[in-house]
Amino acid sequence: MITAIITQFEKLQHGDCWTGLNFEDVLHNVDHTHAVRKPPRGGNSIWQLVNHLVYWRTVTIIRLSGSLDEPGFEDFSLPENTDKTAWRKSQADFEQVYHQLCKAILDFDIRQLHTPSPRPEQTYYDLLTGCLQHDTYHQGQIVLLKKWLIK
Repeated sequence: MITAIITQFEKLQHGDCWTGLNFEDVLHNVDHTHAVRKPPRGGNSIWQLVNHLVYWRTVTIIRLSGSLDEPGFEDFSLPENTDKTAWRKSQADFEQVYHQLCKAILDFDIRQLHTPSPRPEQTYYDLLTGCLQHDTYHQGQIVLLKKWLIK
């Protein structure tokens, strides 16, 4: 079961994903000028969504360790400097937290999968599948923003 969950994260990040797109495909050709732009009627930029995914993947890693602590950075954040180097760093952070999450899942005791997570109304299975659902939801938002930005 743990391997199957990791496989779903792998497919969503780089593989042959059921939705037809993975994050590598979706973020391809998005430069820092596109990534920082917000939609005209409000909402978050691609960059903010990527950082939001980093935030919630980090929350998932923390909860897998049995804690309700928060990450040491803000959700939906943007760096002060939004240049090409900063965008590459955010993309690298996104890739890094993916690997950290896969390791945390691999190290997780499968016997605890259907027990309450630090949030008693949520099992660890719910936590992991919820993270996948959350990632996919925001991937769709990024796809729409990219279509709006890059014609």
